[in-house]
Amino acid sequence: MTRMNLIGAALLLALAAGGAWWYSHAGGAGAAAGDEPGGGSVLVQTVKASMQPMPLTLSVFGDVAAGKVESQSLPQAGQLTRIAVVAGQAVRRGELLAVLSSDPNALVAYEQAASAMEFARRELGRQRELLALQLSTQSQVDAAAKAATDAQAMLAAQARLNGAHGSVELKAQFDGVVAAIPVVQGDRVAAGATIVQLGRTDGLKVLLAVEPARVAELKPGMKVTLAPLQEDAPAVASTLVSIQNMVDPKTQMAGAIALLPAAAQVRMPVGSHLQGAIELGSRAAWSVPRQAVLVDDQGAYLFQVAQGKARRVAVRKLVEADRLVGVDGPLDAALPVVALGNYELHDGDAVRGSTP
Repeated sequence: MTRMNLIGAALLLALAAGGAWWYSHAGGAGAAAGDEPGGGSVLVQTVKASMQPMPLTLSVFGDVAAGKVESQSLPQAGQLTRIAVVAGQAVRRGELLAVLSSDPNALVAYEQAASAMEFARRELGRQRELLALQLSTQSQVDAAAKAATDAQAMLAAQARLNGAHGSVELKAQFDGVVAAIPVVQGDRVAAGATIVQLGRTDGLKVLLAVEPARVAELKPGMKVTLAPLQEDAPAVASTLVSIQNMVDPKTQMAGAIALLPAAAQVRMPVGSHLQGAIELGSRAAWSVPRQAVLVDDQGAYLFQVAQGKARRVAVRKLVEADRLVGVDGPLDAALPVVALGNYELHDGDAVRGSTP
């Protein structure tokens, strides 16, 4: 055998071996594909769509605020020698808010009233003695008695103005939160002037921010669900008590107020940020799982299954709930809707699957 014959035989053997290898692998892969259930189809999970009334809601955000704000003041003038609280501080009934030193004029007026009272008391006694000696008349005794009564009333009035003491304490009249302090330590304040503004905590409220264009849809009495911003935080039910059709110049938002239930006030104190959903009413829509609705450059859509094929259906979102979406579109009530496995699905793809 020549050298050329040997080379030719080697080439034939190599080609035969390569062909056998390709056949075994290609054939095995084909067999595997043929044996796989549903080869060429997409595995999906479907649900039945139903037309039903779904709640229309408006998403809002807001802050917990104190209830009615009341001014705390004293009936006398003086100088603030101590402010014992700060804005935002929670206080209990009877807790010290501020200390006011008496006005010097009030101290002088009290001393004068006390002196006048003592003089009137002694004069009344003298007139009674003279009457007993028949050196005075009953009318003179009556006049002295009236003067003593007037002096007593004047002294009591000066005592209420704290003329009898060097300082007076301002204490909280109820449980609350310090909303504002319009004065500073060292200020001289007039009688009855506001020293501390105290908001009641026995009835907290939630100040909700609403888009001005949506205010017309709201009215008192509507139900609202409130929850902290933390994920999975428990929600509470409340109602709107007032609508404020006025735009805040800082936030450019209108407002609404809801009352916070007493049971939620411990975990939602004053200053807490909340999210809410106001129930505007209901509307009939196709109810489908949220994940069933996809969005691309053509808009929102979902897939229904007809004779084992995916059929794309354009829809419009009407209502969004936690896990469900209410949509409008040409859905066929007899065809199931693809809820899972739809992200890689195309119109006309073969599908297989089941309902949960």
